[in-house]
Amino acid sequence: MALPLDRIPDRTIVVDDKEYLYFGGTSYLGLQSHPPFIELFLKNVQQYGLHYGASRKSNVRLEVYRKAEDFLGNWVGSEDCITLSSGYLAAQLVVQTLLQQGHSVIAASNAHTALLTDKIIMTNSVEDLQDQVSKSLEQRLGPAPVILFDTIDFSGGQFPNFETLQGLPLDKVILVGDDSHGIGLVGNEGNGCYARLKQLNPLQLIVCCSLGKGLGIQSGAIFGAKSTIEMFGNTAFFGAASPTSPAFMGTLMEARTIYNERRNIVMEHLKMFEDSYTFSTPFSHLAGHPTFEFCNPSLAQFLKDHGFIFTNFNYPDENGPIISRIVLSAYHSKEDVQKLITCLNSFKP
Repeated sequence: MALPLDRIPDRTIVVDDKEYLYFGGTSYLGLQSHPPFIELFLKNVQQYGLHYGASRKSNVRLEVYRKAEDFLGNWVGSEDCITLSSGYLAAQLVVQTLLQQGHSVIAASNAHTALLTDKIIMTNSVEDLQDQVSKSLEQRLGPAPVILFDTIDFSGGQFPNFETLQGLPLDKVILVGDDSHGIGLVGNEGNGCYARLKQLNPLQLIVCCSLGKGLGIQSGAIFGAKSTIEMFGNTAFFGAASPTSPAFMGTLMEARTIYNERRNIVMEHLKMFEDSYTFSTPFSHLAGHPTFEFCNPSLAQFLKDHGFIFTNFNYPDENGPIISRIVLSAYHSKEDVQKLITCLNSFKP
């Protein structure tokens, strides 16, 4: 059941005149209501305005976009970077361009919907993925096959060790990872999974992501080799799309200290939660990521009855499974996390 709100969710939300502690969503660093971050954004709005609707290929160009892309590329560890107005557009630019070039595009199970479109070969298991990659390489009907996957796969097999990928002939395939739930959180100072994936030595690596979840920036980004990023930038898709707000790009470059502070807070919450893990209910959890998934309707109701709201809905559509996920955020206090731990420890299956 949808819970209508009249303000953006924070550490607490009010539903039917009752206040709940909120442990859901994807605002891992809790930036949407963090005063220093808002102040920084408003400063950049004063300089760049609220919106810029011209094509990035226009003869008049705002330099803040290129500067922000250089900043992102250096931070993540890629040769180059390009940004669009959303993570979905970034993913679709990558996938549609590779399909047009004749690549066989294979999606790992649980690949994000943003990566999917017509003509993609879907798989439902690691074995199925391995079989499809083998068939594509044996048939040699076009350029190198492409593998789509989520870097942070809450069902396992990817981050932190990428076991699923390591069972593939990576020197013969192009990897396209969606790092929307990684960037800002995991890696060196939150720089995501690009560097770790690069160590697997694939034929080619492309990473796309939303910058909204971990970084609080309404934008999408693509990371890769310089020639690859230039190719995406020369497409009609990119040229016809309006960019994100330049104020977001300016904020991104100036928020590094805020990001580090907020990431440290959420990692302290995560350690506190993991150290107090005495409850018997099993969770799906990736080491180093502040999320805990479960499939237990009784626990879901128990948490709500005791004043907690969390992620709990059919995803990605009404026919999908119910996703129940506890999310720790930097906007929580230590007392909030302790209340959650105490409640979970008191649950009797």
